Amino acid sequence: MSQKILSVFIDESGDFGPYEIYSPYYLVSMVLHNQKIDISEDISRFEVQLQNLGYPRHAVHTGPLIRRESIYKNDLIGNRKQLFHALFHFSRKLNIYYTCIKIKKAECPDVITMTSKLSKSIVKTLLSNESFRNGFDRIIL
Repeated sequence: MSQKILSVFIDESGDFGPYEIYSPYYLVSMVLHNQKIDISEDISRFEVQLQNLGYPRHAVHTGPLIRRESIYKNDLIGNRKQLFHALFHFSRKLNIYYTCIKIKKAECPDVITMTSKLSKSIVKTLLSNESFRNGFDRIIL
């Protein structure tokens, strides 16, 4: 009997610097994928779509895409919209779960408070779905 494996992919957005109007939150997102569910066809279709849009072998970074930064700085808004929509529809169709932890930087007077709030939120999130988590033999972060 094969093991039931849950993969958890974690990424963050923001910084631990002081509150700024353009950066009011520190975010930690988690994507959870049951490895028994094959998403390789979805990924292949998405890669073809990226290639057709002129982005072969590309990892889409939504912040720079929306703000017209980095490699997207010379792209027309129509091209950036197409890329964003391709990512949106790819993500919407996948059989995955996700969650996002949001820390309001204005509520954190220092890095220690922010780290504490973040740690507690991550633990609370991971422990809150015990029945789901217990359905797997292994969890890979």
